[in-house]
Amino acid sequence: MLAALWRHLRWRGLALAGVGACWITYGIGLIVTERPSLLLAAAPILRVMCLEGWGGVWIVCGAAGLVTAVLRPGRDMVGFAGAAGPPLIWGLAYLGAAATGAYEVAWASVPLFAAIVLLVVIVAVLTGGWTRRCACEGVSRGR
Repeated sequence: MLAALWRHLRWRGLALAGVGACWITYGIGLIVTERPSLLLAAAPILRVMCLEGWGGVWIVCGAAGLVTAVLRPGRDMVGFAGAAGPPLIWGLAYLGAAATGAYEVAWASVPLFAAIVLLVVIVAVLTGGWTRRCACEGVSRGR
């Protein structure tokens, strides 16, 4: 059973499922914990929606990653958008908070968010991009 799941998911699906689970956990953390410095760093996007709302966004994007990881390969771009979207938005918010002086040390977290987005894009491109096919459909090596 695990071998069949691996043949279907491969690295691309595993990456989506792993990131999706992390985003769900992070979203829950945003909802249930108090972090004053996060409120300062995320101030630019907290004008759009409350922290609990953003926690919900992380959870929904994580769920999109989990669901699309197990769907037929090649139809998982929504999952990759969900995996890259929240860290991209938050990285820009942290950059804005640092640039405006709302929270000067927020710049230190920007490379972390940028690295996540970069790695998600690299996985998407290297594992087949738009044309990925499933090995279970008779195409060799999941491409």
